[in-house]
Amino acid sequence: MNNEWDCIIVGGGAAGLSAALVLGRARRRTLVLDDGDQSNLAAHGIGGLLGHDGRPPAELYAAGRAELAEYPNVTFRSVQATAAKADGPGFVVELADGGHEHTRRILLATGMQYRPPQVPGLEELWGGSAFHCPFCHGWEVRDQPLAVLADGDRAVHMALMLKSWTDDIVVLSNGTAPENDLLAAAGIAVDDRQVSEFRSEGGVLAEVRFADGEALPRRGVLVAAVLHQRSHLAAHLGVTFAPASPVAADAIVVDAFQRTTVPGVFAAGDVSVQMPQVAAAVASGSLAAAAVVQSLLADDVGLPVPPWPAPDAQQHWNEHYGQRDRVWSGRVNLRLSEVVETLAPGRALDLGCGEGGDAIWLASRGWSVVATDVSHVALERAAADAGELLSQIDFQHHDLEVSFPDGEFDLVSAQFLHSKIPLDRARVLKRAAAAVAPGGLLVIVDHGEAPPWSNHRHVEFPGAEEVVGSLDLDDSWVRVQVGPVEREATGPDGQPGHLIDNVMVLRRTR
Repeated sequence: MNNEWDCIIVGGGAAGLSAALVLGRARRRTLVLDDGDQSNLAAHGIGGLLGHDGRPPAELYAAGRAELAEYPNVTFRSVQATAAKADGPGFVVELADGGHEHTRRILLATGMQYRPPQVPGLEELWGGSAFHCPFCHGWEVRDQPLAVLADGDRAVHMALMLKSWTDDIVVLSNGTAPENDLLAAAGIAVDDRQVSEFRSEGGVLAEVRFADGEALPRRGVLVAAVLHQRSHLAAHLGVTFAPASPVAADAIVVDAFQRTTVPGVFAAGDVSVQMPQVAAAVASGSLAAAAVVQSLLADDVGLPVPPWPAPDAQQHWNEHYGQRDRVWSGRVNLRLSEVVETLAPGRALDLGCGEGGDAIWLASRGWSVVATDVSHVALERAAADAGELLSQIDFQHHDLEVSFPDGEFDLVSAQFLHSKIPLDRARVLKRAAAAVAPGGLLVIVDHGEAPPWSNHRHVEFPGAEEVVGSLDLDDSWVRVQVGPVEREATGPDGQPGHLIDNVMVLRRTR
């Protein structure tokens, strides 16, 4: 008996059920895993889905499961998928009930979690007179007095979009009023007072209350909600996430065929945020399933298909650094400073230097530094920040899997050299060890676990002993420090957090 599925779909919402229907009709052994709780279940109805306009989401999902029951090769199971990983040419998916399933392909349709601002009274209105998509809910509040809860450029965009449904719009900016002539020209008011509460009557928004005690009558509010992955499976599988945007913190990168950057893993629906809408999710699920079928036929009978998209590390990191003026603090990494502060200056190599905080600090202490990164954006920013110390720093562009700096160094530093893009990290670190001069130090600092503000909180990072073991070092090396160290830190947006660093300091004796 064949115990391997052709495809496991994780998620039984609009995208997952749509994909399962296509796979079922293509006679592919398909398992749909769903633990319920789709994000749009709170909505009164689905807006803009042909043939189902206004239908409650729960009814649509029940009807979809009933349709799938007609296809004997599709199995639906109400259970959570807790982990997934590569297993030979396929994958193994672990389940909350203790079981596991093997599959040739995985389709992630787990949906996203909508995180609107935490304002009293907003949660109970969510999916009704408080909504995130005017195409889904604008018709139901047409010609009524509406508000937009957002700030900056997103407030301008959302407010102008809402003009298709009403002429009575007020932007609620909570003290950060957007300066834009387009709003005034469109007759859209801006109220920058602090919102304290949304008050409802009969389950419908009645008024917006401000901190000064005054109220603004409104019948609906379009809310800037940031989408976050509802499941950690994508991170487990190592797919690439797009840089954070005002709409989504961690959307999965897919190509035109809904393929992620991990061969064999597809994604559909809100997880890749083409457009967070049921109709779009249905379409992407159908497309993803068709691509799954073709990829299976490519394996089985040689059907010609486009090559799997290879992730572009340089593009990814350029986008990462380009999303804001500064990503990191500009300060030296704490563990590096602790190791180096008592050392005599020499020649240093900084791998994955980012915006140059470590390299600039080393140069300020008399070190001659070669600093590398794959991102031109980061290197240009680092060179600009170096000022007069630039004469002591050689910033070099390297994809470390492809090229590596020449020479030997008294100090080789790899600080948090983790990557969302697949990276042969063991090979890179072996080259780092080979670049250490006799008497020099190799300093590797890793995450012991993901920071609390990270999108990869469920990723398991290798331990310090595992990393050192992967270097295959001979007896010319001495372990100075190998193990976890705890500290308190502040995240990129000011969030406090308790961190665990794996610190590895190794000295080459000859």
